[in-house]
Amino acid sequence: MWNFDMRDIASHTKRAPRVAVAGPLISTYAPPALPTNDPDVIKANSPAEARELVRRQLDRKPDLIKIWFIRRPGDNFDQQVQIVSAAIDESKSHQVRVAVHATELETAKAALRAGADILVHSVTDRLVDTEFINLVKSRDILYMTTFFVEDGYRQVFNQRVSLTDIERRLGDPEVIATWSELAKIPPNEIPGGIPHLPDPPKRPVAYDNLMLLESAGVRVVGATDAGNIGTLHGPSLHRELELMAEAGMRPMDIIVSATKNAAAVMGKQDDLGTLERGKFADLVILDADPLMDIKNTRKIFKVMKAGEFVQ
Repeated sequence: MWNFDMRDIASHTKRAPRVAVAGPLISTYAPPALPTNDPDVIKANSPAEARELVRRQLDRKPDLIKIWFIRRPGDNFDQQVQIVSAAIDESKSHQVRVAVHATELETAKAALRAGADILVHSVTDRLVDTEFINLVKSRDILYMTTFFVEDGYRQVFNQRVSLTDIERRLGDPEVIATWSELAKIPPNEIPGGIPHLPDPPKRPVAYDNLMLLESAGVRVVGATDAGNIGTLHGPSLHRELELMAEAGMRPMDIIVSATKNAAAVMGKQDDLGTLERGKFADLVILDADPLMDIKNTRKIFKVMKAGEFVQ
C-alpha cells in the first residue's frame, strides 16, 4: 500500500512527476517473496478473495486496479479466469479501471472478455489473431509495450550492462551500482544460481504484434515496466521508444504513445498528454527533431511542469 503514500508525496512535490498508482497486484500466482507486512503481490485463491482484495484498496482511491494473470503448467485455467473476472467485476462496480498483466494470447483474450481496460505488456507467445484484434478495437483497449524490460534483465544477469548516455546522466546511481554486486555473490549463495537469459530472436513476435495492432488503429502506449532489474525509472523510456521504432512504428505515433495515450492510462487525459487550452503545460523541450530520429528525444533542453521550468 506504500504506492499510495508515494503518490501523495509526489502530489506535494514541485519537481516530482505526476503519479497514478495501483495498489498491490491481485494475482493468480504467488511468487517467492521476502517477508513483509505490505506485499506487492497477493494471490487470490478464489473469486471471493479476489473481490475482497479489490475492496481493501478502495479507501485509498486507486487510479487503477492491477491484476497479475500468470498461468503455469498444471494450473486450472478456468478457475483462474473466474478469479480474474471477479476482480474486474468488483473493480468496475466501484468505477475503477483495471489493468491486467497478460503476456500470452489466451490469457490476454480472457482478460479482455472479462472487461479489462488496459493490457500491460505485449503479447509475446504468438501472433495475435483477428479475434484478439476485434476484442481490443471494440472496447478501445490501451496496449502497453514494455519491450526493453527483458533485455534489462539479460544485461544484468549476463553481466553485460551497457548504459546509454541518458541513462548514465539521469539514472539513479545507487540502483545502477547494485547491478555489479551480483557478480560478487558466490553462486552457491543464490538459490538456483543466476538466471541466464538467451539472446533474443532477431525479431521478437512482440514486434510483429505491435505492428498488427498499430496498423489496426489500437491505442498503443510506450511503457517500460521500470523498477525491474536493469530497467531504470525515467531514462529507460528512451530505450523503449527506440525499440518501438525498431519494430516499425513511425516517430510521430511513438510520441503519441508516450504522451496522449500514456495520459489515458493514468486516467488524466483531460489534464495531460496533449497541448490544449485548459490542460497543464507539462513539456519536454528538445534540441533536435524527434520526427527525424526518435533518439533525439534524449536531447533534452528544458522540462516544464505546470507552466514553470523545473530543469
